Amino acid sequence: MTRRNWITRTTILGSGLGCFGYGALVEKRWLDVTRKTIPLAPDHAALDGLKIAVMADFHFDDYGDRSLIRRAVRVINEEGVDLVCLPGDFVSTDPASVIPLCEELGELRPRLGTFGMMGNHDRVHLTSAALKTLDRAGVRMLINESVEFDRFAISGIDSFCRGNPDLAGTIRSVDPRKPVILGWHEPDTFDTYADPRIALQISGHTHGGQICAPVYGPVLLPVCGKNYPYGHYRRGLNSLFVTRGIGTLTIPARFLCAPEVALLSLEA
Repeated sequence: MTRRNWITRTTILGSGLGCFGYGALVEKRWLDVTRKTIPLAPDHAALDGLKIAVMADFHFDDYGDRSLIRRAVRVINEEGVDLVCLPGDFVSTDPASVIPLCEELGELRPRLGTFGMMGNHDRVHLTSAALKTLDRAGVRMLINESVEFDRFAISGIDSFCRGNPDLAGTIRSVDPRKPVILGWHEPDTFDTYADPRIALQISGHTHGGQICAPVYGPVLLPVCGKNYPYGHYRRGLNSLFVTRGIGTLTIPARFLCAPEVALLSLEA
């Protein structure tokens, strides 16, 4: 091996290890607070002023960080939100990991409640005991179910990838005069409906890519998460917000894609 080749290979290897070290030791623990205003269509003006906090993709048995969740809960409580929406993947495989996670989530204090939806991993691995743990912590799981308030409703749909989603049946039970906030784990489901009552769909699943390349963006995206990787999207009267999540899956690192708690303000 020539000296030039040795230097080149050492530089490449060192850069890779350095990036991984940064992603695992720094960015994975760096909480990014995203504040986003969601403009409402005139038909959904009843939602004006509503504040929603969003966290997703905890995967708490995959290198979960209690300190990170605790800081996120503190930010949400200080913001004084109306709703907390947790659109899925509380665990990767181990349902027992919801116990320490719920010790942190149980401190959430939104005005109207905390609502969770089933992720594709949850659908396979969350047991009835784990669901009861979430309920005791104040997280009401909506699985093809809606909760109505005076001016609007929130609906949660089962995982599209691994569950038995029933959007039509779930929305049918809602007062037709009320706009709907929809929690659905997989964001590409945004392409499966055109119901004008759905003001905002909130999703996770993609992790925003978790590992992103400069300029290029997300390197790998999951099935049902390729069309809408991160951020706010609009189509007619419907809006979609995709959070990049707060945990990690498989690789204990994030790169150019920090963990996120999103604070959404709805405005007519």
